[in-house]
Formats: sequence, structure tokens, C-alpha cells
Amino acid sequence: MARMALLAAIASGIALLCTDASAQTAYGRIYPERNDDLAYENNLVAFRIYGPETQRRGEKSFGYDIFCKYPDSGIVLPTLYESQVSAANWAKVDSLRKCDPAKAKELENAISYHIDHGMGADFYAVGATLGCGTTALLDDNGKILFPWCYDKVEIIENGPERFEALLTFKTVAVGNDSVTERRRLVLCKDSYLNECEVSYEGLTQPRTVVAGIPRRDDGRSFMSPAMGIMAYEDPTQRNDSGKIYTGVTIEGGAERMYEDQQHLLAAKTIHPGETFRYRWGYAWSKGRLPRWSDWLNYLSR
Repeated sequence: MARMALLAAIASGIALLCTDASAQTAYGRIYPERNDDLAYENNLVAFRIYGPETQRRGEKSFGYDIFCKYPDSGIVLPTLYESQVSAANWAKVDSLRKCDPAKAKELENAISYHIDHGMGADFYAVGATLGCGTTALLDDNGKILFPWCYDKVEIIENGPERFEALLTFKTVAVGNDSVTERRRLVLCKDSYLNECEVSYEGLTQPRTVVAGIPRRDDGRSFMSPAMGIMAYEDPTQRNDSGKIYTGVTIEGGAERMYEDQQHLLAAKTIHPGETFRYRWGYAWSKGRLPRWSDWLNYLSR
């Protein structure tokens, strides 16, 4: 598995600093076999950021994705991806569909990373939203300028207890400015939250930046601009998969927190040359923080 990860990383122009995933508590890589996903994890949580191939296909997946995982279950993403994206597995599914649809569905469920097979699964829907706390600038009318997929990524540190990556996005027009977004992400062992620094090269005037979480139902939410804490209880995509508690914490608090465009939004003004610093992440109700109150207490600490 480690050799496969290394070969895939080299193929995408990324040199891993450490290649033995079995010895890691924080680990990630690019998955060119799955649309250039950047997927990474620690001993508690796992994430995905969609890459340039997803954007090339025109799939509107703007925000951070989540893989629920059981605490201290080891590094699970390479295994989940290997099963899900295997060409051989899907060839078998396609073959069975012609003669035995029931067995085809059984095999499809067995290889899917959307079903929990004992390691966790992808129960979170992103789509055309900001996902789990992605940042975005607002236009002059207060509408979200959804950032698309990353353009380039550099993995700076890859374990054993800390994952760090620098992502660069394609230059886009923001008003009269040509703006290039950069994000620095850090996920450390034992943390449910990514540390994140976001900058916008090319801004010539102050803009509002928001961190957003999509609201899908009437699940519980919490917003405190003074504390800099925003959280939401996501229903997940399956009735038997528990709840996902998403949240952000903003350094120095937020100027405003509100609901708009089917999102919970935490807003702050960013000036040219400034960096927006915050944390984002989640806890799963089947993990160490099973209750909503546990999540709020964690964020407040």
C-alpha cells in the first residue's frame, strides 16, 4: 500500500516526506485515480478536498468533504479509496449487472466507501456548497463567490503526527481585481480541527470573507460571533450513520454570524495583504464526542 501511495504521489508531481502509512497518525496524499482528490486524516478524523480533474469535469463540488472514521482505527483512507476506485472491482460489478443484478448490487455495496464496513465511511454530502467550513469571498451584493477546486497543492509535512499542505487556486475575477487564493492547512494528531490560513493575492480593497456550513434541515446550530464559534448538527446521508457535528472557530471572533443562501456563515473583513486564520472540522456521534454538548464544549476549549 505504501509503495502504491508513493507511485501515485510521484505521478502527480508530489514527493511524500514519509511513505509508510501504517506508521502514521497523520497522513495524506493526492489520488489521481479519483479526480485528483487531496485526502488526509489523523487518528480521529478524515477529509477530502476536490482537485482539478473534478473541476475539469464540471462537477460543482466546492467545499471540504468529510470521511467519518472510528477513533484510533489507523490510517483508513488508502484502503477505502483502493476498494472504491478499483477498475477491476467495477468491471466485476458491470459484468454482474448483465446476468445477476442482485449480486452486482451486493458487490457494489461491499466496495463502496459510502457504506460503513467497520472503518467508517463518507456519509457527508458536499455538492454545490461550502461543505465543512470552507471560506469564500462575498461579492458586492453579499452573495457567496464559491471557490472551485484547488489548482495546485504542495504537501509540506506528511506525518508521523502532523499533516500540512499548501493549496493554490486559479486566479479569478473579484470585482475589478484578479485574485489568487492560497490556503495553508494543518491537521495534527488528536485534533478534530484543521488549522487554516487563507490569503487572497491581488485584492486591492477590503472584502468580506465567510466560513460557511450548509444547513440541510432543522438540526441544532450554534453561533457566537464574540466567541468565534459556529456549529451545526448535520443529519448525514444515511439514517443509521449517526450525526456529524461540524464547526469552525475564528481567531479573534467574527464580525457577524448569520444564515443566508442555505448556509450558516461566519463573516470577517479581510484587507489587502491580510491572512484570515481560523479552524474547521467535525466530530462524529459514533466517536469520542457522541453528544452535541460534547462538541460545543470542545469548540469552546
